[in-house]
Amino acid sequence: RIEKLLVSAAPLVDDQESYLGVVEAYKEKADNTAMMAYTSSWGEANPNGGKEVIEEYLDRTKLDVMESEKYLREILGYLGLQPLPPSKNP
Repeated sequence: RIEKLLVSAAPLVDDQESYLGVVEAYKEKADNTAMMAYTSSWGEANPNGGKEVIEEYLDRTKLDVMESEKYLREILGYLGLQPLPPSKNP
């Protein structure tokens, strides 16, 4: 998992405590994103499910993805790395 690699990079960073805090926040958001995406895929099968429920889960998932990206960009900054440009073939 990526968080193990990110934690192992901590010695490369001057402010390890702050870096590890951002890594932990990223891990939590990434885990939540995966959970919400999975839950949304079963939205209509859940009690009280429906298209509106699926849309709500997807909206929350999108927000979590955006926060995950913010944390990942912070991590790259700590490591002195530049983010890659978006893929032209998603």
